[in-house]
Amino acid sequence: MSMYRIVRYRGGSFETVEIPVVGEQSLTIFVNGHELATLLCTPVKLDYLVLGFLSFEGIIQALDEVQSLEVFPEEAVADVRLATAFTPPRRRILTSGCTGGITFGMPMEGFKAFPEEAVLCPEQPFDLMKQLYAEAYLYRQSRGIHAAALSDGKSLLLVAEDVGRHNALDKIHGEALLQGIPTAGNILLSTGRISSEMLRKGAHMRTPFVISRTSPTSLAIAAAKRFGITVIGYCRSEGFNVYSHPERVLSQRVTAGSLSHIQQLTANS
Repeated sequence: MSMYRIVRYRGGSFETVEIPVVGEQSLTIFVNGHELATLLCTPVKLDYLVLGFLSFEGIIQALDEVQSLEVFPEEAVADVRLATAFTPPRRRILTSGCTGGITFGMPMEGFKAFPEEAVLCPEQPFDLMKQLYAEAYLYRQSRGIHAAALSDGKSLLLVAEDVGRHNALDKIHGEALLQGIPTAGNILLSTGRISSEMLRKGAHMRTPFVISRTSPTSLAIAAAKRFGITVIGYCRSEGFNVYSHPERVLSQRVTAGSLSHIQQLTANS
């Protein structure tokens, strides 16, 4: 975070003020000497970013496959050494990330949908989003950044911030791997739009709930229905929208008849 002197126009007049501006830099990842990808990111928690990216892209399956990981911020380089040989993937997909992200196609073969037993009370999304905003220091200071979190439904286990919403999830996943924090069965929160790639990251982490303050895309909703993930969007003080598997968001006032009706509506949508 750096301070910049700007000219602000408000109330019909100009004034010179200093405001915080979030940092952004490129980070080129090398794996066993091969250039893999260059990410545009916020220069914090870069080791978590690299680990999360490698895991999501299927480059590593477990943390013990990484022999060493060194990040050199001044050179904007991350050097990763794996225990096995590595051949860079040829197929690249440009993502919808605001920093122009790249993915090699997340491996989802053999993925099993989540069981229906996972449920959430309507009050929980509001409370968890409030906690996220309270913890997102860079977001509060500059508003020019995305925040993400992993929650057990009561409190936030991990929080990450980045100019790229995809990067923020990579940092969450990477820190969970490095700290040995299980992600399966927990809740994923984001301040950014839920694209199909974001949804797949949630599926990879085995999180049955993905909550955002904005909306999902059509492909994300389709993937959520396929993977059995409940997507909650526009989670704000006045309410929220449930785009998939709404039967999981229950209140004590929900009856068996109304629940059956909700499930029927979902099946027909």
